[in-house]
Amino acid sequence: MNATVSPFFCPKTKFLLGLTAALLAWRFWVVPQLGITLYVDEAQYWTWAQNLDWGYFSKPPGIAALIWLSTALLGDGLLGVKALAMLCYPLAAGVCWAIARRLYDERTAFWSAIAVLTLPMFAWLGLFVSTDALLTLFWALALWAYLRALDSDAWGDWLLLGLVCGLGLLSKYTMAAWLGAAFLHLLAFHRPRLASTKPWAAVALALLILSPNIYWNIAHDFPTLKHTAYITLERKSGGGLPSFGEFWAAQWLAFGPVFGCVFALLLIQARQSWRDTNTRLLLWFALPLWAVVSVQAIKGGANANWAAPAFAPTAIAAVAWLLQREKKNWLIAGIAFNIAVVGLVYHWPQLKETVGQQKLAKLNPYKRAQGWDELGRQLQPIIQANPDAVLVADNRTLLAHMLYELRDLKPAAASWNPSGAPSDHYKLTTDLRPWLGKDAILITQKPLGDQFSTRFAGIEKLATLKAPIDAATSRDMDVYLLHEFKGY
Repeated sequence: MNATVSPFFCPKTKFLLGLTAALLAWRFWVVPQLGITLYVDEAQYWTWAQNLDWGYFSKPPGIAALIWLSTALLGDGLLGVKALAMLCYPLAAGVCWAIARRLYDERTAFWSAIAVLTLPMFAWLGLFVSTDALLTLFWALALWAYLRALDSDAWGDWLLLGLVCGLGLLSKYTMAAWLGAAFLHLLAFHRPRLASTKPWAAVALALLILSPNIYWNIAHDFPTLKHTAYITLERKSGGGLPSFGEFWAAQWLAFGPVFGCVFALLLIQARQSWRDTNTRLLLWFALPLWAVVSVQAIKGGANANWAAPAFAPTAIAAVAWLLQREKKNWLIAGIAFNIAVVGLVYHWPQLKETVGQQKLAKLNPYKRAQGWDELGRQLQPIIQANPDAVLVADNRTLLAHMLYELRDLKPAAASWNPSGAPSDHYKLTTDLRPWLGKDAILITQKPLGDQFSTRFAGIEKLATLKAPIDAATSRDMDVYLLHEFKGY
């Protein structure tokens, strides 16, 4: 009698685990070779992790907790900050394997996992720390838990769904779009389930998990909710049809040409996609998020990654579509093309040296994360020479980067905020007024205005720091010693 082979130990699963390990090793090797430090949001999240709380100005606390754990395990270096966030995307691919196996079969699950592992969107995001990492993982986990709950109707599966959704909401409020999609799906196709207490218990558990963040927002006059509402509903800078077109072009590129075209076909053949139960379900938990972000793109512009979680279920639908039509060669070609594109982006420094720095300087995808470490090295002796002065910056970007780069010195810092309006994290959490009569080290990238001369007894320019980025550009920062703060 032959023993049944567990799907976790079959050759395909071993191959997937090997591929995942290889891709992770590739990313961990690539990051230190790119000549970058943290992006501004990553640096800001790192400062959040130094003071754990139930909420922050622009995001709930999930990302700060993730970085806190990552750096506790691996240190505050570049990879230490990024490591656990980088693991989220391979884990999401594993969840997609489980979803596809439940909806289709082993073959579809295998190729879905590979497709998700190699999507340009996740390959790019996999180099950085962002709220998309946790959100994508919990989005996929919630869909898997929802399928389990629909099949079993067991209390354990519904409460598992509530737990995952609660953690997703603590990662990013965008998880609310998943909950909305789930409610509409139950209303449309499983209405009797809404008469049961189990789905509502899941919602109650999710809200219970989110409740400390809600309380934090109440105590701080709802900064996170206001910020989220602003970028979702009110922001009107840019936008319009050009922004909408740019956003969707970026989505197509982030899928890669083959999967992007299949996704377009799934939308064009809407009636056929709707009739297929599995395709309909997968798109049901993807299209609402794209709809929300498309509105954001029209109203005020949207970043390509804002709909990142929607790529996971859609990739499964695209793989299933290709396999059902025996288009395996196209599937392999799509994956191979995506890996090639990812390789070019990952090895940008080598590509730049081969093609020529001047030709590719304007296309540098890492420019925003370059030069800050060098500015920090140049600023360090100035901070050490003025140990009693508070570090002051007139914008979030400078303060976030320099607090990270000067992390060994742990300088006292405050945001310049004469208006008192809490328009970013540092304006919300720091205050220069307790430093009345004390000196300050001001870092700025703008001409010094009269607002400083009237509020300090004297101003002394100490240096202009420069960090070359390429042959034509550098990152500059002026440093001033401001004597005896008089108050705002």
